[in-house]
Amino acid sequence: MSTTDLGESLVGAYMRHVEQCTIVLYNSFFADQQGEVDVVALKHQGPGQPRLVYLCEVTTHIEGMARNTVKRVPAKLGRLREFADLTFPDEDHRFQWWSPYVNEGAITTGFEQLCGDWAAEGRVLEFIINGEYTRRVGQLIEHARGNTSTTNEP
Repeated sequence: MSTTDLGESLVGAYMRHVEQCTIVLYNSFFADQQGEVDVVALKHQGPGQPRLVYLCEVTTHIEGMARNTVKRVPAKLGRLREFADLTFPDEDHRFQWWSPYVNEGAITTGFEQLCGDWAAEGRVLEFIINGEYTRRVGQLIEHARGNTSTTNEP
């Protein structure tokens, strides 16, 4: 049984409190294959519109994303796409990969290429890494400063 790690909880809290997603699920396993989606978040967009579904992978390696993880990114994203198409076929999908630190250079260039390839297919893929990761965590911190409600996030 998989448990939610702190990085996944942080992303889920961001989705719930900053993006205003009404449903946030952790560690959703694929049917009939190895793997899972770290965070799935759903947001209502309005009457007659499809829901916005965020499918997020979270890699919290403080010293940088490991080479083995980087090599698995395209295959993992392919499984996310299959999961989204099967589980949420008529919804608006947003795919995100969150990591606090990724070495700049060949890795980030490869990620930019992946985003372009996905955009050419009409899909939204974002890598929430480095400064953008820090910025979004800052938004969550600001939300927490102004909110005294009890939550289930650590």
